[in-house]
Amino acid sequence: MSNITIDPTKKQEKILDFIAKYFRKYGNSPSFRDIAEEFEISVGTIQGQLTSLGNKGLISWIPGRQRSIRIQRDRQTYNTVPLPLLGTISAGEGVAVFEESDPEIINVPTPMITSGFNHYCLKVSGFSMSEDGILDGDLIVVRQQSNVQDGDTVVAIINDGLGEKANLKKFYHHGRKIELMPRNQQLQSKFYDPEQIEVRAKFCGLIRKEE
Repeated sequence: MSNITIDPTKKQEKILDFIAKYFRKYGNSPSFRDIAEEFEISVGTIQGQLTSLGNKGLISWIPGRQRSIRIQRDRQTYNTVPLPLLGTISAGEGVAVFEESDPEIINVPTPMITSGFNHYCLKVSGFSMSEDGILDGDLIVVRQQSNVQDGDTVVAIINDGLGEKANLKKFYHHGRKIELMPRNQQLQSKFYDPEQIEVRAKFCGLIRKEE
């Protein structure tokens, strides 16, 4: 009995290509709605196409998790760069600043790396960035820098008089106040004096370990 290879349809090839390009640009996968809007079809139709691709072993995703699509047989391969996993970053109320003395090494795709900058990985704790697809337990790649722009997702160290806490939030500068904005409709932004905030890094990409 001969082996049979189940290949994607032409429409599915376009969907796979869109997912791969989206990941390279944003560091995480598109949502079902993002894909539906790209191809101007319903979310239900996209779910059917993605289910078919999953049955063919070409993609996987975690049910109930946003932006968890992963391509299992991407035709493009990338070199990787080893980066240290230096500690935990809070996508919540903040965690005490801590760096691992003997960090785990994570292999990171080179498209997430910018030449001339120092990069490292952090483990996410909390769900305040869930609407950007950054979930509890995810690993993020960050670029060490203090100069960021409004709307950037940043690693911010907050000193509120109770000790330093590391936090992952959207950054906005409002004159005399710094806004750290969550991406979760159940949570609200917090505002700080500039001297209370130290920006240490900018978010570059997400790595979700297989469960």
